[in-house]
Amino acid sequence: MKNNKPKINKGARTYLKSAIKAASHPIRNKILKILKAGPQSTPSLEKETGENRYNLYHHLDVLVNSDLVKESNDSKKIYSLNTPKNPNTAVFIFNEDDFMKDFSTWNMMLDGLEKIEGDKIPIRGKIIQAEICLTYR
Repeated sequence: MKNNKPKINKGARTYLKSAIKAASHPIRNKILKILKAGPQSTPSLEKETGENRYNLYHHLDVLVNSDLVKESNDSKKIYSLNTPKNPNTAVFIFNEDDFMKDFSTWNMMLDGLEKIEGDKIPIRGKIIQAEICLTYR
């Protein structure tokens, strides 16, 4: 039987692992969702997340080092999502709040995954987080 799984080099696996780990943390996930709406300053992110500056900088450093977020080089630091023109990977992380916002779309996505996988997803109602990673050629 031929293995049809895409081959990912070791460097890509490492990047992927760090991006998923970075984005999976609840505070960093919240920061990413805030930045999805547009670039933000540190004080704005402090206010939106409720995190103190020390913790916020730690989480922002992790996101910048994993290449998910970029910071401006101006005197006033502005953070935004890093959206490369030719990405290697894209990571989508959904949590309970996302499921509740649009439950019917979430169920359609799970239906699609079941169709691809050929098996039922157990206990749909107890899913609290989903991570989907897309890898590009």
